[in-house]
Amino acid sequence: MISVIEGELQKLAGFPKRRNKLEILAREKPALAATFFPKLVHSPFTCAGEVDKQNVLGDIARILAESVSSDIQSLPFYRVWLRDMASIAKLYCAIEKSNTIRFWLGTNRGCKRYHIDNVPHRLLVTYYGKGTEWLPDDAVDRKAYEKGEPNEAIVTNPNAIQHIDEWNIAVFRGLSEGLLHRTPDVALNSPSVLMRLDHVDFG
Repeated sequence: MISVIEGELQKLAGFPKRRNKLEILAREKPALAATFFPKLVHSPFTCAGEVDKQNVLGDIARILAESVSSDIQSLPFYRVWLRDMASIAKLYCAIEKSNTIRFWLGTNRGCKRYHIDNVPHRLLVTYYGKGTEWLPDDAVDRKAYEKGEPNEAIVTNPNAIQHIDEWNIAVFRGLSEGLLHRTPDVALNSPSVLMRLDHVDFG
């Protein structure tokens, strides 16, 4: 089963008060995920909607219902996965101090260029596939980014490129001083499963 200590989740709730651009909660990938997600991505999908903190599990199940086949929904791990997404969504409501958040889940990702999201904060979990690629500040040429130059000009130290591992929970800042990140090349050309959570006014 999924190993997440409630106290560890709650540590992320204080993220907006801290100065970090990125915080990651490392988690162990469940053994059953290795067989579940290849079946899930067999039929690509994208789904989105609003989630209320009083009904996170029900809302997420409703949002996925039309995009995920009944065969997949009947698998035991499906409910385990839903509960995991629900617990993280509830956490994100606490981070944003909001009763409602925006939920997005999909198998296709297309952000090839390093960019900063136009949101105050964002939460990502890559459940399957290569996780989001990001850059520490000391490996970035911000002027090149602001001028619209390609990735090769933005990255000053390719050895410093980092990735968020599968199942890890990442919360990061956007807007002017936010975290530069992108979809890694391998995830541009192969299916993956990414969950994205935003404040209800964004996303």
